[in-house]
Amino acid sequence: MPKIQSTENLHPRKILSELRRYLDEESIILLIGARQVGKTSILYLLMDEVRKLGFSDKESLYFDLEDFFILDIFNSGPKEFLAYIAARGVDINRKVFIFVDEIQYMANPTNFLKFVSDSRKNIKLIVSGSSTLEIRRKFRDSLAGRKVVFEVYPLDFYEFLVFKGEKDLSDTLIRSDIRHVSPNVKLEEIPARFFTAELARYFTEYIIFGGYPRVAMERDYDKKTAYLIDIYNSYVKKDIKDIMRVDNIMAFNNLIKALALQTGSLINLSELCSAVKIARETLERYLFLLENTFIIKTVTPFSSNPRKELSKMSKVYFVDTGLRNIAIKNLNSLSERVDTGALIENGVFGNILKNLTALEELHFWRTLSKNEVDFLLLKGKAARPIEVKYSPFKSARIPLGIRNFQKEYEVEEGVVLTKDYFGRADNTIFLPVWLC
Repeated sequence: MPKIQSTENLHPRKILSELRRYLDEESIILLIGARQVGKTSILYLLMDEVRKLGFSDKESLYFDLEDFFILDIFNSGPKEFLAYIAARGVDINRKVFIFVDEIQYMANPTNFLKFVSDSRKNIKLIVSGSSTLEIRRKFRDSLAGRKVVFEVYPLDFYEFLVFKGEKDLSDTLIRSDIRHVSPNVKLEEIPARFFTAELARYFTEYIIFGGYPRVAMERDYDKKTAYLIDIYNSYVKKDIKDIMRVDNIMAFNNLIKALALQTGSLINLSELCSAVKIARETLERYLFLLENTFIIKTVTPFSSNPRKELSKMSKVYFVDTGLRNIAIKNLNSLSERVDTGALIENGVFGNILKNLTALEELHFWRTLSKNEVDFLLLKGKAARPIEVKYSPFKSARIPLGIRNFQKEYEVEEGVVLTKDYFGRADNTIFLPVWLC
């Protein structure tokens, strides 16, 4: 049977609590996300959960499809695979959990998963993939009704603290951030106030180097840099050049750099075409590739009145700020940068994105007269305006954009994310950015 590493030194991820709920169901669990965000570790941790339920090593099996021998068995068809594990002593008529890493390498994963799921209700499939595009291309059937899909992102700031071994700080954060501070909470009741120096220091590291687990756990600056470079180069070589078959790698790299320098800005396709020197059709394809390989996310404007509000142009952010910074070769400290404001805004975006619930949406708001709110967190009819102002505050001054939005719409409490200020004014709370 394939051997896996010990889970003794693996840190838990927030997504595990969601995944546990589906272990008893027949649906295929599909984890998708960029390379090296921790999908394999999550599979290992889920295997631990299964074994805690009393299942043996021969009832909880892991397969890595980057192993050509294993891949060949899977590609030979589900019957051959079932014969293989039966030959290794697995009772395929009992409850068995099959964990499959890098499912996109299969020639025809759809038929395999569909056959096993339909014909062997006792076999639970938990699979991972690194590219939604490759999965879409090879999944000739949507597997509708047979799968539940989870996106795995790099670490959010809470998980970053956990991976740093700072459990007390992470526990403090979870009781103090914008998702847990209620509108009627008193500022003196926010526990994070007492740990501002430590939280600010770790958040700075998080913003510069991002949340890829291996990078986060490394303490040496040069090694962190080397790991980020390796992640970036592996992405361009494996996902883009080989799998997506992008021929003009130079233009693709130049586009990534251009987008990194425009983080948080409105996307002007004509200007990007001119800057990167590619046709509009090619640009749109490259943007599609970047979004579907988990490098960037576009944020659309919120509008109920297109005559007064921006309704078409989107903003672009990077899913991971470390990867964004390595793309422009700038890992300088915040005090030595000219893009600090944009970088902090991108970090806030990433942290909010990684914590969105199924019923929440993230947008921005901008009027034609240029009133603007950086982010709107929408849930049903309720909207929470969030503005990033990474500067010292001496008093609670509500930004004009939030004021104007609150006049126009029904809102929950507004949030202003500052450098280090706690405060409240009217229906707006002021918190440091590391509580995003």
